[in-house]
Amino acid sequence: MASVEEVKRRHESRLMKMRGVVGVGIGRKDGKDIIRIYVEKDSPRILGALPAAIEEVPVEVVVSGAFQAL
Repeated sequence: MASVEEVKRRHESRLMKMRGVVGVGIGRKDGKDIIRIYVEKDSPRILGALPAAIEEVPVEVVVSGAFQAL
């Protein structure tokens, strides 16, 4: 199985092109590596378009709002 970093790298540009997605990262949940997809708002349309897993790596969606450079 590919590492979570490789999976993220392969899919990040596609995910970032999706409306409402503002970031993609890596994290841990319940002792397992996951991909975190950060979205601008809690919208059924946005959340419904996102996968529950990518190449068998679980996905967690985080409603973060827009990111701004400081």
